[in-house]
Amino acid sequence: MPENALAEVSYTIGTVNRITVLLLLCGGAAVGAAAVQYWHAASSATVAQVDSHATDEIASMRAEILRLRELVPSQSHAMADVSYQFANLWFAGQQKNWPLATFYFNETRSHILWTIRIRPVRKDDAGKDVDLKAIFDGIDSSSFAALKDAIAQKDSGKFAATYKVAMESCYACHKASSKPFLRPMIPQTPPQSIINFSADAQWPQ
Repeated sequence: MPENALAEVSYTIGTVNRITVLLLLCGGAAVGAAAVQYWHAASSATVAQVDSHATDEIASMRAEILRLRELVPSQSHAMADVSYQFANLWFAGQQKNWPLATFYFNETRSHILWTIRIRPVRKDDAGKDVDLKAIFDGIDSSSFAALKDAIAQKDSGKFAATYKVAMESCYACHKASSKPFLRPMIPQTPPQSIINFSADAQWPQ
């Protein structure tokens, strides 16, 4: 084969190779671009699904919170329990039934704390905040502590005196909350009739 022909063939083969490489590169780029586009679309769809799920979860949680709020009793309901326990405490102390008095004292305190958890801050008639927790912290460490000590010491005289001071402390909280008309008094009759207040009761065994 003539030298010129060989050169032409060589040139043609080189051109074909270059074209092949170029096509491969272009094809690879196209495939790569398609892959990137697919990944982006898939990622967007996943993010959308996650966002939608999160939105549904938040909506569900809000609905549950609203439902639970409707189940929480009013503060006056909890305070009715406080008055029940505190009145029973008086008669247990009068009967010198100190284990029963201890029980009713603890129940009184527990229900006051429950009342505070329901509504820790009230508004008075002037629109000012009344921090019930702070008020009770002071009562709990003073008049309630003295009443607890009287029960522990089984001292009837001290019990009556500290019970009245504790009641006055509670009334101070009522007044701070613009509720001076909620004026407590020493209970005249037990609020329940199924518990025997006597420390000497023999029945049931």
